[in-house]
Amino acid sequence: MLQGFRLTGLALCLATAPAWGLAQQSRLTPDRPDFSVTLNGTPVTIARTGAACPPACIQPMQAASGIVTIGELELLDFLDLFVSTGSGLLVDTRRPEGYGAETLPGAVNVPAATLAPGNPYRGDLLEALGARGPDFSGAYDLVLFAEGPDASAAPESLRSLAEAGYPTEKLKYYRGGLRDWTALGLTTTAGAQ
Repeated sequence: MLQGFRLTGLALCLATAPAWGLAQQSRLTPDRPDFSVTLNGTPVTIARTGAACPPACIQPMQAASGIVTIGELELLDFLDLFVSTGSGLLVDTRRPEGYGAETLPGAVNVPAATLAPGNPYRGDLLEALGARGPDFSGAYDLVLFAEGPDASAAPESLRSLAEAGYPTEKLKYYRGGLRDWTALGLTTTAGAQ
């Protein structure tokens, strides 16, 4: 019965596919334009419309090895257990204008470019996050997010931090980002300027 339901849902999606043609065609990932599979003997192609990929490509669920991906309820727990006690930071990796317009409550803005290895001030930024040279024992626990599941800023930032020596057990990825947060009707704020 459940299998039949999935096929019916799939048939419904396929029946409405021509309406999607009005939106911009996009890739799933930089190296994958679409996905084809045969389900119950029927060939199905899954394509994407919307923002162009690149740069807006679907991001993997896990940003990097050892970094946990969390959802909204885990993010609420993080705000309660870490941010409210001063031992953690919720980091919005988007550009300052996006952060200033709307962000998650309690977030600070650390744009992805500032965490890139080529930034000459990255050492100062790591120090502000609690690192003392190669010693990260006093570093903050961090949750990083960006615009949504197709934004690369947070995963790139997490990989940059891990490559710099930041302990992966102190890093978490909120993949849903601002878009999923607002889609659920959760409270947002304007970022501090």
